[in-house]
Amino acid sequence: MLNSLIYNLLGKEPSGFGLEIEDRSIKAFMVHKGGGGKCRILSCGMRMISKDLVRDGLIINPRNLASEIKELLRTTKPRPISSKFVVFSVPETKAFIRTISIPKMTREEAKEAVKWETEANIPVAADKVYLDWQIVEEGKEIDEVLVAAIHKDVVNNYCETMVLAGLEIMAIEVDIISTIRNLAGEKEVGDKPVMIVDMGEYKTSLAISKKEVPYFTSSIHISGQAFTDALQKGLGISFEKAEELKIKYGLGKMKQDDILYNIYNPLIENLAVEIEKSIVFYEDSINVKEKVERIIFSGGGALLRDLADYMAGRVKKEVIIGNPLKSLEVSRDFPEDIQKGLVPFATTIGLATRACKNDD
Repeated sequence: MLNSLIYNLLGKEPSGFGLEIEDRSIKAFMVHKGGGGKCRILSCGMRMISKDLVRDGLIINPRNLASEIKELLRTTKPRPISSKFVVFSVPETKAFIRTISIPKMTREEAKEAVKWETEANIPVAADKVYLDWQIVEEGKEIDEVLVAAIHKDVVNNYCETMVLAGLEIMAIEVDIISTIRNLAGEKEVGDKPVMIVDMGEYKTSLAISKKEVPYFTSSIHISGQAFTDALQKGLGISFEKAEELKIKYGLGKMKQDDILYNIYNPLIENLAVEIEKSIVFYEDSINVKEKVERIIFSGGGALLRDLADYMAGRVKKEVIIGNPLKSLEVSRDFPEDIQKGLVPFATTIGLATRACKNDD
């Protein structure tokens, strides 16, 4: 990390980019500090990867994945990403995120209190995880603390890949925290609790946050691919044809006499039930004073036509598709066709804005 040290000694902040690694794809996004406090888009890209590189959030082949990352950075649009400084994410399924309350104390005392409190609430020994924490709300007698713990083997695996790719690590984040930063900042949703439903290709992450703090997180296996798989089996067609029809027709009429209703309804109903269970848990056990009234869908799966409207009627809440570019300044030379395809980039953009502000 010599380069980072030199930059810090000189009082400079290196320009970094965000990198998201998923089981079948990698995404990069870079922004730059612009006027009015907003970050300006510089470049972005996504690259599909083979299934033998990452499995269930664990990197299987660091050297080959590093090569894929290099190629991704070389081919981002509208220009290659040349920065060597990266903020990358690890999946929420590999992390433990908690908010805890501790009495007012010195920082050194708080460090020990957080360690012991965390060890009592996670199924892994404290010496087996990297632990980070920050006070998110100060009280007169009690402070509220956000704690994140990730198994050392997972972090070391990702860091090895970054080194092989020739990158300098600025920061590491849990993916759902980056998603919340991008879609549920206070400027976007105020200080009310909001739910994020991030539908990826192989999993969906659920989170309920307030003032950008995640108070509830979980993951379920209902995903974008699950809808394609259901359509493939239900119609007896190829996966490619099913994907084509899914994009073209979306949910269809979602009436009981409609063939798509019979195929999709079990998935839709399971998703709705998981959303409702999560909200009930939050409102009954975490924050009994406030109700979750808004749900923000993100990820590639959220683009399924009519999904947001149907879910709004089903769960009786406001449901919207998150706009990951809402807090960014978009330059005139940034192609409009690329902008339209950035809904799945919410997490990556959250990482990029962290790199831009260099607030680690």
